[in-house]
Amino acid sequence: MTLKDHISIKKPSAPKARVFAHSMAANAATVFDKLVFFALSVITARYLGLEQFGEYASALAFATFFSIFADPGIGGALVRTISREPELERTHFAGALAAKLLFSATAYGALAVALCFTGFNRNTAYLALILGMARVGNVFLAGFYALYDAKERFLLSSFFNSSFSFSVLAGTIFVVLLKRDYFALARVRAGIVIIYIAAVGALTLYYYRPMWKPGRFPGFLKGAIPFGLSSLFNNIGQNAAVLILSLVHGTTPAGIFTTGYLFLSSLFFIPTNLNRVLLPYLYRCPFPEQKEKFQFAHDIYAKLYALISSYIFIVLFFYSREFILIVFGERYTASIEVLRVSAFGMPFVFTVAGAIIQSLDLQRTLARLQGMAAAFNIIACVILIRFFGAGGAAAAVVLTGALLFFSMYYFLYRRHSVRLYRTFFLFVKLILIVLALYILYATIFSALFFVYSFLIISAIYAAAATLLLNGDDIRVIRETVGVKWIKD
Repeated sequence: MTLKDHISIKKPSAPKARVFAHSMAANAATVFDKLVFFALSVITARYLGLEQFGEYASALAFATFFSIFADPGIGGALVRTISREPELERTHFAGALAAKLLFSATAYGALAVALCFTGFNRNTAYLALILGMARVGNVFLAGFYALYDAKERFLLSSFFNSSFSFSVLAGTIFVVLLKRDYFALARVRAGIVIIYIAAVGALTLYYYRPMWKPGRFPGFLKGAIPFGLSSLFNNIGQNAAVLILSLVHGTTPAGIFTTGYLFLSSLFFIPTNLNRVLLPYLYRCPFPEQKEKFQFAHDIYAKLYALISSYIFIVLFFYSREFILIVFGERYTASIEVLRVSAFGMPFVFTVAGAIIQSLDLQRTLARLQGMAAAFNIIACVILIRFFGAGGAAAAVVLTGALLFFSMYYFLYRRHSVRLYRTFFLFVKLILIVLALYILYATIFSALFFVYSFLIISAIYAAAATLLLNGDDIRVIRETVGVKWIKD
């Protein structure tokens, strides 16, 4: 009997299997996207040098901060409304498109006005204007991707994202080869965004023709408010540190922080991507009638996130010096401290708690928790940056992530939405594993060549993590890839 007689390949038809299959497919495509943008940041940092990259990073962070006002929850509201009211998708899409146009223009105008009060030099201000076009345009472009997510066409949005990032990378390499300045880097980025808005917009409007109904527009905007607040507060948590750092200590420390924090921010797509696949599925599950589906999703996602984030922490904390020197060079040795401190925040970023709260239609509660964390982040940044510079900025981000992580789980615990004892004991086991590995690293493996030490530590962690998997986890993996084992 051949192997083919024992295995039959089928498409995952069950809802649970479909969700996880979409998760794997979307993440596989997005890995390429994030790797390309990581390479883009490395090339830019090494090409410009510490001072000019500091200016570029400060301008980009400023533009990114204001770009969030181009989408005050429109994308999240579109996913929710189409998932719940598919018969009105054309109307909801029209409302989202109109709102995107309105808020994009407002966001860019606010950016231009705010530049007058920053104290940035002329070059940094000009960079911020150009990069503002790129970032605001990119947020507008994401509105089309939200439509694809609502219709569970994740591969299409992933393809557009990947091709876009590759185009930006190719343009950046072209500028570097021509030895042009950072203004050329910014113009290329903005130009590619404009081209993609025209192309993706035309294609989307051809297949999904919006139907404008003015009477439904105010209701759509009202439903988007909690999503907008969440986006605003998350944006503060991710970008306030580099902004405050550049205003207090100048643009050069901002570049130091950006290079150290880049290793972590480049990986944030993993929980974001998995959660965006999960949300349309859970939106269609009534609670508490189908409470076990929420519990199932939480347990699997929480375990996956814990295993991934613990490994990332080990790699970045143990080998922060090697990564910084290899990737960015000797000029960025000050970023080593930033990376080591930032690594502690990884387990707090990899969480499904926010997605569970959102899927329970408690977006307003989630927004309040995120608002509390954003306020704490600003206070922590002002205090810690003042005394500790870039390292203080990293510490403020970690503390903010921890506060939000525990507050979301405390809310779910008090509301009895999901049971948390399995997740708690999983984290206890992982903490013990990480401590044991650190002892081995500090006493034995740190003396070895970097590559050998890295491979040995990774192998030991993989073996220990495998012991934490149970039968349900293996079953989900098999359902995800659509493989069914047939007994003789």
